[in-house]
Amino acid sequence: MDVLIRDIDPHAVKKIDEWAQKKDLSRQAYLKELIEKATLLEIVSQADNSFEKQLQVNTLFLEKTSDSMNDLVSVLKELLANDE
Repeated sequence: MDVLIRDIDPHAVKKIDEWAQKKDLSRQAYLKELIEKATLLEIVSQADNSFEKQLQVNTLFLEKTSDSMNDLVSVLKELLANDE
């Protein structure tokens, strides 16, 4: 797919050309890479946020499970002490 951008400040184009030259790329190749990386960064950022939310949910679940296990151990100890 092609994208055409008009009326870009000449100084901005010059700077883009300098950055492209530093990477040994044409302006088109540099801008293509830049746009594709920007969209990939968005996707990765969304995935990272999703993983972070899932980690918080899992941590809460593990904390509640640990509390329940501790309560169960206490009850079992109490029952064993009453049997003696």
